[in-house]
Amino acid sequence: MWKALSGKETAVFLPSLDEEMDPSHGVHYIRNAVVRNVTIKEHMSSFPYALGVTLSCVPPSEVTDLGQKYAYTVLPGSRLAVPQEVYSCDTSMQDGSMWRAQYSEWNSSNLESHGVMDVNGQPYVFVHLRHPIVGLLRHNADLIGCDIDKQPRMDDNWLKITRQVLSTCCQTLRKQVLSKMLTQDMNMFSMQLHRLDSDTWDDLGDGVSALQDFRPKAKWSTEEHEKEKEHHLREFVTKPYHYMARLQIEYEIPAQTQQ
Repeated sequence: MWKALSGKETAVFLPSLDEEMDPSHGVHYIRNAVVRNVTIKEHMSSFPYALGVTLSCVPPSEVTDLGQKYAYTVLPGSRLAVPQEVYSCDTSMQDGSMWRAQYSEWNSSNLESHGVMDVNGQPYVFVHLRHPIVGLLRHNADLIGCDIDKQPRMDDNWLKITRQVLSTCCQTLRKQVLSKMLTQDMNMFSMQLHRLDSDTWDDLGDGVSALQDFRPKAKWSTEEHEKEKEHHLREFVTKPYHYMARLQIEYEIPAQTQQ
């Protein structure tokens, strides 16, 4: 697996971040990225068997006869020098521009924590005015019979919200808004190799694939044959091989705003 070194995700995916800006803000910006295009610029594999590659930000589009799905596959000992498009997203078909413009810091995983001030032992929390559930409550004022903008505030920026309301609003946002968006959290971006049609790297299956390059000699005794076969299988799962690739990922992140 390849992924950015922990703590360096912003440096990798937001290299133009203003040096004076708090790096934690950059973490929030790349949480709601829209991946537009992924292209393999070139790659080289020394593996003697086929590989499947998964990308955390790309839905799998290549499927094997066993139903295993990958972003793309790599032939044994192959080289690619001509760019190959792996994924292209029609962003005009998604309805997420308003969310990315107003609530770029939030995604499905941090709705209950970011911009939420917990109060131990109390049935309520304080929620920042910029939190998306405030917009949801404001939009549904007629249904809930309450004008959120007329409620008392703490330090002019925090509203007291019951835990039940917070939970219900977050579930609603996940189901009706976030589930329909094509955004990706680039902090979690990873690329992983798999041996095609195998659950693990040391899975020999029926042995057909592992033994396809095994060439026994007629002069070998039965004992020698078994010894060489065992050596071949051991090398199959332990010998180091290499895969190197250059990927071009085009993605859009929300505009950076002053906090």
